[in-house]
Amino acid sequence: MVAVIPWIAIPVIPLGIIFFVLRRYFLETSRDVKRLECTTRSPVFSHLASSLRGLWTIRAYKAEQKFQEVFDACQDLHSEAWFLLLTTSRWLAVYLDVTYAIFVTIVAFGTLILVETLTLGQVGLVLSLTVTLTGMFQWCIRQSAEVENMMISVERGIEYSDLKKEAPWEYEYRPPPSWPHEGRIYFDDINFRYNSYGPLVLKDLSAFIDPREKLGIVGRTGAGKSSLIAALFRLSEPEGSIQIDGILTTNIGLHDLRKKMSVAPQEPFLFTATMRNNLDPFNEHSDEELWNALEESSLSITNSWSLPKPMSIESVMPSNHFILFSPSHQVAKVLEFQLQHHKRRKEANIPWVMQPAFAFQEISQK
Repeated sequence: MVAVIPWIAIPVIPLGIIFFVLRRYFLETSRDVKRLECTTRSPVFSHLASSLRGLWTIRAYKAEQKFQEVFDACQDLHSEAWFLLLTTSRWLAVYLDVTYAIFVTIVAFGTLILVETLTLGQVGLVLSLTVTLTGMFQWCIRQSAEVENMMISVERGIEYSDLKKEAPWEYEYRPPPSWPHEGRIYFDDINFRYNSYGPLVLKDLSAFIDPREKLGIVGRTGAGKSSLIAALFRLSEPEGSIQIDGILTTNIGLHDLRKKMSVAPQEPFLFTATMRNNLDPFNEHSDEELWNALEESSLSITNSWSLPKPMSIESVMPSNHFILFSPSHQVAKVLEFQLQHHKRRKEANIPWVMQPAFAFQEISQK
């Protein structure tokens, strides 16, 4: 095209500059809109997934209308951001098309001016190459802008990689293999918050737990019952000192600390695996030990309310794990405590149970 009409190179350079300026102006807005769209999309999928998991509870309490209204609100918010993103994309497309039309018009009128020096074949070649060139410019600008917008997903992933990491799993100093041999716990002026800029959830807490003592922590919602366990497991680093049998928890690695304690959360979770894998994930116990633990906890096959008759210890627990009621979930977690204790009889395993259910009381006494 330039070889046929050399002066066409003059408007081609401004054309590239105009396309680049439009792209830069568009990205200043579209990046923020894309971030907003990604942020508003997450609550939609999160609410839908939680609703599907708790569908039977929602129907039991006749809360379908309330959950539908929450979903509609999340969907409307995401639709607003999505429509705004589509609008900005169409704005870029319109301006690129207008610029493209103006350039083709200039070239067409240029051929009319030079009609005496050009043949019909050269005029057709120039117009054809002009359409192809501008089409390639448009495609490059749109694709580069789309790549720039898609990098927002990478940006959100990098944010998680830049989060403050936990303490090392193992320090140079490691506790003795028999630690903890008694299970004595001492809290000294503990202040605990879940993040560096959050409020204190535990303030000036001091307590002492004797060996083999069964201690119940009660309080209203938000009083800090779960936060006490979080501080002990160092889910966030506490201020003050926590000693277990004379060893500061902050002086040992997280692996050495957490493997000596066990916790049954308020909503225990069983993995999609066999009952054996859930009770003995590291394959450290024999079938006889597992069966004895099941018999002691009333979770054996002979108990009709816990496991159906056809199931065995090698049966795969379904993904929704509804086959065990919530109390049995906690019992299954406590069985893990018992098996760990039988494996290391000289060590004091420290179990924590959050909001134990009534059906759990019998096995807890054993």
